[in-house]
This record gives sequence, structure tokens and C-alpha cells, in this order.
Amino acid sequence: MRAVRDRRTKRTRAVPAIGALGAVLFSAAAGLPVAAQAQRAIPETTDDVRRVPIPPVDRSHEPILVLTGGTLLDGKGGAPIANAVIVTQGDRIVAAGPAATTPVPANVARRIDATGLYILPGLIDLHVHFTQQRGADMGRYSDSPAAAAIRGTALADQLVTAGITAVRDVGTTDDVALRIKEAVDRGIIRGPRVMWSGRIISSTGGHGDEVTSTATGRQKPALGGAPHGVDGPWEWRVAVREQVRSLTDWIKLGAPADREELAAAIDEAHSLGVPVAIDSYGVYTDMAIEAGVDTLEHPLLMSDNAVPLMKKHGTAFVPTIGAFDNLLTGGYPTAGIPSGGFYYTHSRRFVIDQQDHLKRVTEAHRAGVPIGVGTDIPFENDVRYPDAYFRELDYLHQAGLSNAEVLASATRVGAQILRMGDKLGTIEPGKIADLLIVGGNPLETLTALRAVRYVVADGKVVVERP
Repeated sequence: MRAVRDRRTKRTRAVPAIGALGAVLFSAAAGLPVAAQAQRAIPETTDDVRRVPIPPVDRSHEPILVLTGGTLLDGKGGAPIANAVIVTQGDRIVAAGPAATTPVPANVARRIDATGLYILPGLIDLHVHFTQQRGADMGRYSDSPAAAAIRGTALADQLVTAGITAVRDVGTTDDVALRIKEAVDRGIIRGPRVMWSGRIISSTGGHGDEVTSTATGRQKPALGGAPHGVDGPWEWRVAVREQVRSLTDWIKLGAPADREELAAAIDEAHSLGVPVAIDSYGVYTDMAIEAGVDTLEHPLLMSDNAVPLMKKHGTAFVPTIGAFDNLLTGGYPTAGIPSGGFYYTHSRRFVIDQQDHLKRVTEAHRAGVPIGVGTDIPFENDVRYPDAYFRELDYLHQAGLSNAEVLASATRVGAQILRMGDKLGTIEPGKIADLLIVGGNPLETLTALRAVRYVVADGKVVVERP
């Protein structure tokens, strides 16, 4: 497993156009050993984590969009660039830099004067659920995949309207998140770029396989028939293979599970070139980190060993701090869930403490653990977006990240955690044209991100508020 993991890590730097799975496919097709792939990059792949090889794309006849006059925050960590020019053609960035050294092509299809505005990469939310029930009236209505798809479509529009141009769905109903991903790709609906992880893989009765509602304590309707929990290392491997077969970009695990189950699932996913996230707590978190999990979701009941282990093993952290503020303060309605902690659930029999969560994020930040932005909140997304995202940024700031570091978490670092750092997260030639134009400088105040003027997603202007 470690060899696979190391090879994937090197690949993101040496061969940015292809993932581990793509390397295996290409090498097999060419009759080459996998080790030779480092010198034989595939020129074009799908714009997702799977990196499936596709025929070369001719963008030479695609329309050209030019932004002029704005201040460019390109996400690479350098100083802001005043009076910048950004040129996109089709879905790709062609040029970006100072007006004095960045020529504007003659055959421009559209120009946007961004004078007085700030241009930055599109924002990334690493933890959403398109399909979960939400709203104070959720108990009045039956659920179904069709209903989930309707809710997810509405949320997709809310996300991209707020400047969030890429998301990772970490737990969905059936294949709804995949179909939302495809609908966005095909231009049927407005929304962000979607990476999805299918159904949460959990042990019988674990998180993701509970039969009682956290809101009411009542037994859930048996929408999917028998419980879908899996048990034993081999079943966890099979569950991973089934998810990959279903075209997932990520694998999502839930605790509790034993060490062998976690190790088997993570090893299987990595052998197939697919990264793994886990919703965990306590000793299960430590076991997952040691087994090589890629991202830890939520700071729930973290041990004193967790952050040092994350640093040692290169684990990224998506803390979703704001997902629990309502449980503690009652600041938002949460589908009838009483404030103060989790209730009616056997898999999470512990209290939560928001200040402890903040301390763990601070500890991780000081240790150099990569931190991304994720909101979670499967309930009330219809009323909490986009506010929930910006509240999460505020929490990261409270945990000790500077405005620049928070902005990096929402863009460049988020893209790297997503395994899309070669295509997203910064504004530079060759990257996907996902851009956000706002009315103020977010390096001075993060609230400037709320002042959305334009959103460019996949090279298309999808939001326009001149």
C-alpha cells in the first residue's frame, strides 16, 4: 500500500495530467511497465479525480474571454497583481499576469472590465451532501432518490452562485451526486464541478448505517431495504471495488470499524488510484491515519495522538467546524435536533465541544497539516448557503489561520487535497477556467468574498452582477 501511496504523491508533482489509475491503464495499453509511466504522460484526461484517458481536445476554435483591469490574486502565494489581464479559451486559462506583459488576443468573444474588482480562483467546498433531507419540515415528507435529486439540483445552483466552483460530495443517495455531476458537465443545470464518493462504507450499525434519526430518535424508514453495513476486511475491499465500479472519485468510510477493515479498504482504494476520506472519532481516527487515509472529516473526539499522526502520514484535515455550532449554541434550526450534541445514536456516544474543535484545528495548523474548507450541514443547506461557507472561513480564522491562509485553504490547498491541484486552485495557464470576481480585497477582510460580481465556471460566465 505504501508504495502505491508514494507513487501517487510523486505523480501529482511529476506527471500532473494523470492519476495512479490512469497510469495503470495507459501503461497496460502501451505494453509498458507501470514504472515507465513517469516519462510517458497521457496528454488529456477527464477533469476529475479518476483521470480517465480521453482523446486530445482541440480548443483552438473555442471562444476567448478576457478580464482586464482587476487585481489578480492568483492563488500561488505571491503578491497581488494590479491591472491584470486574464485570458481564457474554452474551459482553460491561456494567460494571466500584468497588463504590460500579457497581450490581449484580437479575436476576443467577450471582455469584462474588472477595474476596482478582485479576481481569484473559484472556491472549493470539500464536504457537502447534495441529497440529504433538510429543512425544519423534513419530517412531514417522505424521501426518495427523485426528491434527493431535486434538492441536490437546488443546492448546486446555490453553491456556484456563491462562487464555489468545485465540491466533493462525501455521501449520497444512490447515484444522485453522479447525475448532478453529469448534469453540470453537460450544461443542463448550473452548478460547481462535482467529485463524489458514493455511499458511506460502514460496519453494520456504524455511522452511515444507523437505523434511528438523530432528530427524533425514531426508526428511519427502510428506503434501501436491508441495512447496508459491511463487516470484515474482505467485505470492505469488495465495497470499495463496488464504489469504484460505480464511477466514484473518492471513497468515504465511517466509524466504528476495526483496524483490519480500515486498512483493507484504504489499501484497496489506493491500489485502484482512488483517495479515501473518513468520518471518524477517537481511536478509529488514529487507526485510519496509520492505515494511510487521505482526509479526516470533522474534529470529533480527536486523541492527543491524532495531529502528530496526521503530520507524520501526510493526512489532510477538513474540520467542518461550523457544522457543529448549531448543535452547541442552537444558532440555527437543525431539523429539530436539540442543541448540545448528538442524540439517539449508538455510533456517536460522546459529547462535543466547539472550543475543543477549534483547539484541534489550531494544533493541526501549527503542525503544518493541510487544512481544507468543508461545510457538511446536510440539514438546512437550503437556508444556510452561502452563509455557512463564509462562517466556516471565519472559524478557520479564529483557529489561527491568517486571511491569506484561509484563502489558500479555500483554493490552492483545497485543490491539492481534492487531488486536483494540477487543474484547479490557482490562476495560471493550463488550469481550468474557474474564476471568482469580487468587489473587495479578501486578503484584507474575508467578508469581501460575499460581494460576488462574476463567477466563471469551466470558462463560462454563470453569474453576473455588474
